[in-house]
Amino acid sequence: MVDIIIVSTPGIGSNTPQAAPALLKGSVESAGFSCKTVDFNLRLYQTFKKDVDRFNSYFMVGSNPEIDEQAKSFVENCAKELVAMNPRYIGLSVFTYQNKISTRLFCEYIKKLSNISIILGGQGLSEGGLEGQSSFGETLFKEGLADYWIKSEGEVSLVELLKGNTSYPGINSNSFQQLENLNNMPFPNYDDYDLTAYRHVVLPITGSRGCIRSCTFCDIHEHWKYRFRTGESIAQEMLYLSKKYNVHSFNFSDSLINGSLKEFNQFVKILMEHNKTEPIPIKWRGQFIVRSPNQVDEIFWQNIAASGAEYLAMGVETGSDSVRSHMNKKFTNADLDYTMEMFAKYNITCLFLMIVGYPSETDEDFEQTLEMFERYQKHAGHIIKNVAVGTTLAILPGTELYRSAQQLNIELDKNENNWIAFDNPTCTLEKRIERRMRLRDHLIKLNYPLLDDSGDEVFEVIKTNLPALNTRTKIKKMIRIKQQNQSKIVS
Repeated sequence: MVDIIIVSTPGIGSNTPQAAPALLKGSVESAGFSCKTVDFNLRLYQTFKKDVDRFNSYFMVGSNPEIDEQAKSFVENCAKELVAMNPRYIGLSVFTYQNKISTRLFCEYIKKLSNISIILGGQGLSEGGLEGQSSFGETLFKEGLADYWIKSEGEVSLVELLKGNTSYPGINSNSFQQLENLNNMPFPNYDDYDLTAYRHVVLPITGSRGCIRSCTFCDIHEHWKYRFRTGESIAQEMLYLSKKYNVHSFNFSDSLINGSLKEFNQFVKILMEHNKTEPIPIKWRGQFIVRSPNQVDEIFWQNIAASGAEYLAMGVETGSDSVRSHMNKKFTNADLDYTMEMFAKYNITCLFLMIVGYPSETDEDFEQTLEMFERYQKHAGHIIKNVAVGTTLAILPGTELYRSAQQLNIELDKNENNWIAFDNPTCTLEKRIERRMRLRDHLIKLNYPLLDDSGDEVFEVIKTNLPALNTRTKIKKMIRIKQQNQSKIVS
């Protein structure tokens, strides 16, 4: 009997190996327990092939009568397969909120078929960002559909649970104990994966948790204190996995890869030396923060290119220094210009991550974003491989914007997109959506490839669910009421 089967559930919308099951398998087996990993997200692609997008959408948002029976039958058959293996535990990896529908179905079918204990884990359990409460896990626990749920740091919490220590921090609790030394964690184990079956054979790597930045719209730095591995430890893991599984492409799961310049430079030098002598060089991708010229010299960029860096994702967010300063991004347009100059000189490709509709964003700020892309048009499709326009800014619980809403004169709403900035009354949801669509059209006109052009559907959903859209008329009325209430308090 295997101690635990760890399952990648459908709904991710990506045909690449997932990090969590392999990381957990490495930890569980290092502690002396047996573990098997199963990727039913891959199975979804193999089963439905050209029609897989419809089924991914079903598990992401649900409600499609045309394929309801097929989707449920797929999960039921997968659940039967798990139960037939007769493990002590079944662990369901809830990577994102998009896995919730399939996770609930798995729990229902497994409980109908057996008494096997179910463990839920992953950030998809939380509501409202990383710092939200794990209400989905708790709900399934209270309904008797799951026996345990783990908030974070499952590499340790899961092992403690298997040992019988069910009171360990993070088990059936929204509090957890952060790992202080990531260098001590075992390497991930992909032995159960047929890596040739994936559309993109790219292995994930985790070099750090948390972030050295404290952007006002983000909750990552609230969830984890910044902890990072040594550059040598990261590089050795990549070289080990590359040799063992004959894989040469890696993608960092970190919020940023160059938080510690000392360790990042060490990592880069090891990979650079490796690539000099190998017939197939290692390539790697990750999220990258913009640094100023006084922090990194030109040799820094030469080494990065030689180490195999490509497609570095940068949170540019806006073309306005004013807005970026309010976001606490800690870099300027001049810093970005320098970075783009180096990217172009050493042929390092990148992805721009954008945010439209920040509370302080004015028409002038937005025009500066449009002008930025005109300035960088020569890099479109060559150095700037993609632009992620995203939706409009949502204010998540656990972020600085959320906590400072009253101080910033922002009216929040249960719908995270439908906030009102009283100090910037023209920045309505209607205006924010309009700006987002203008940016999209502007990028297409300038021949920038868009990472995901499905945002139009998102906005239709927003409009449908917000009949009382916060138009200028509504805002003026609310401002007047707010002023009247403040006058009454003063008097």
